[in-house]
Amino acid sequence: MKRALYLLAATAALAGPAAAGDLLYPGGTLLTETVAGKPYWSVQADCAGVYGAASAYLAETGDTAGSAKAKAMGVSFFKDAVDRVMKDRHIARRAAIDTLSPTVIKGRGQALDLLRAEGDGPQSKWNYARSACLDVRDAYRAH
Repeated sequence: MKRALYLLAATAALAGPAAAGDLLYPGGTLLTETVAGKPYWSVQADCAGVYGAASAYLAETGDTAGSAKAKAMGVSFFKDAVDRVMKDRHIARRAAIDTLSPTVIKGRGQALDLLRAEGDGPQSKWNYARSACLDVRDAYRAH
């Protein structure tokens, strides 16, 4: 019960539109125009899911090195998201992890479905998402 209340309080802290303290992704590329103005932590959590999907997909195809590289990238996005939301919303690490994890899991499932349906080729929707995530990462590192 205590954990459920804790998660509920953390979720309430993140619900709704961007808060005044949130660092927002400014946009800047055609690939990222749909996420311009969203909190970095939200976009970073989505990107963690995109790379988690890539890791699973590459493991299914037997590409263990590629899978490990994608997993490391997903973990990096997740760590950035957790750190950012902690700073922006002044919440504890455990609350940040518990609250962002469902977003990552949902995004991973959606991206994995895309990968299984159309692969990871240059014109695939997954590849566009991957490229957008790299744009977000570059902008975040430069902020």
